[in-house]
Amino acid sequence: MHLLQGLILTAALISGSTAITTPKPSEACSLKARGPLLHELQDTAIKDFAQIFFVDRNPKKAFDKYVPGRYIEHNPNGLSGRENAISFLTGFLATPGLTVTNLTAYAGGGFGHMRFREGVKGEFDRVVSDRLKFEGTCFVEHWDVSQDVTGQETNPLAWF
Repeated sequence: MHLLQGLILTAALISGSTAITTPKPSEACSLKARGPLLHELQDTAIKDFAQIFFVDRNPKKAFDKYVPGRYIEHNPNGLSGRENAISFLTGFLATPGLTVTNLTAYAGGGFGHMRFREGVKGEFDRVVSDRLKFEGTCFVEHWDVSQDVTGQETNPLAWF
């Protein structure tokens, strides 16, 4: 990506243009988004989704912006459909004492990925990896895996 940005900057300088545009979050996702900047748009989308969802703790706003309709859920404890997801996730994120740390979000291969650690002291501590399938810059499908953090892991590099 740095090479692409460097090439764009060089081309702009050669052409005399000083305007360099970086994708910014739009007001709503686009199911029809295509083209050479799609990866950058998807990367911006997953990072914005993660900010709204985990940092702002507003799953409804995140889903309103990035999940416009059909939403297939592969988590065995959840049901497909955006309203089911919003209801479950709103309640979960309101859990007293819930912390979310080590959040990383990025896009690649037509998917948005988020990794993070979540927990409530004395109740649970786990790491999660979410995978969201893009259609344009919208999310239409979700998978996740989680693993408990016990503090007894053999690998000192475990998780993050």
